[in-house]
Amino acid sequence: MTSPAAARRGRGQDARRGPAPGVADPRRGTRVAIGIPLIAALATTLWVYVEGAALETSLPMAIALVSAAAAAERVVVQLGPRSWYTAATPVIVLAALIGGPLVGVAAGASTQIFQPESVWRRQAAEGGVASLQGLLAGIAGLAILPGNSADLIRAAAAGMTVAILVNGVGRFLIMLERHPALLLQLWPLGLRVDLLEGVLVVPIISVLLMTEGTSPFLVVITVFSLLTVLLIAQRSRASTAAELAAEQANARRDQLTGAANRRAFEEAMAAEHSRVVRGAVPAGLFVVDLDRFKSVNDRFGHAVGDEVLIEVVRRLTDGLRPADLVARWGGEEIAVLAPGVKGGRQVEQFAERIRTLIRELPIATSTTALPVTVSVGGTLLDGSVAPAAAFARADRALYDAKRTRDATAVVLPPKLALRLETA
Repeated sequence: MTSPAAARRGRGQDARRGPAPGVADPRRGTRVAIGIPLIAALATTLWVYVEGAALETSLPMAIALVSAAAAAERVVVQLGPRSWYTAATPVIVLAALIGGPLVGVAAGASTQIFQPESVWRRQAAEGGVASLQGLLAGIAGLAILPGNSADLIRAAAAGMTVAILVNGVGRFLIMLERHPALLLQLWPLGLRVDLLEGVLVVPIISVLLMTEGTSPFLVVITVFSLLTVLLIAQRSRASTAAELAAEQANARRDQLTGAANRRAFEEAMAAEHSRVVRGAVPAGLFVVDLDRFKSVNDRFGHAVGDEVLIEVVRRLTDGLRPADLVARWGGEEIAVLAPGVKGGRQVEQFAERIRTLIRELPIATSTTALPVTVSVGGTLLDGSVAPAAAFARADRALYDAKRTRDATAVVLPPKLALRLETA
């Protein structure tokens, strides 16, 4: 038993080693989590000190825009394993251009207020970046002094440009501290997404700015409608992805027993063969056939035969090692792939283990308890031949075992068999 002191030492050593490769270190990111929001707060305070705290729109409109920004952050569209998109930045820019810098700051801050599942470092850093986006986009909009349509378009372009720059710098600093190993891989991808977003949304923001002068309510309705469309698209994509994953899993699963099917087993054999060729320890390969299974179906019916198959698979799955793959090859034949089996003696012992797991107790069915035995053919997947050829060798061993039934037989690769014979 490990002592408490040893356990504490182990945890301390794990902490010093840091996270696994490809995983962000949760202890890192404190500097940006404090520094970026602090810069945003100081810049906002300076703006209020110099220009005052006046809003450029009505209070209800400001509240609606801030709420839209918070909602936009919740609509997440997955772009890849480590990248995603939200429409928060365009909504923050729109809020800043309509309501002024302070409404932009509030819109940016709101994107992280309703994120209870995020760690505080991420909330603080990303909230600070978003607040700076809103502040500087609002200042850029006021500097252009929009009046006619051309000015509104320039204001939209300036606001998005500033937001993209702030987001790029902020993302760079966050990744530099949190996960520098992925900086060169992911930061350019994020920048490309931001630039594409800017090209696409500037016309939309321009139209909304033109509409705001005559119908502010229509602007809010349009923003929430666009977010709803994105949400529907995201939910549809997630549902399709889940259905596709389920279909792919079912395509590799035997519907009766729940075990892997022939396709999945062939893929696993190919993968294990590749590992062995690269220097890994060979694997045991076994074909198992239920003895006199046809008589079970003929005497008790196919439903009872199905129960027997299910129980045989369960016993093998539970009784063998977690790393071993049990699959239904077809009919009453079951295949087993056992990684890390080094030689002929271990193949024989493993085959005997399979035989014993099935015969040691009768199988209880809905009508009666049946004594069931199996014949097992085994070989070694050692990389000397293709996986299909190795399986054929195990199948020949099974043919030998079925001559007496309730038996095991092993056919080894020629070189290994020769070594055993001359030893």
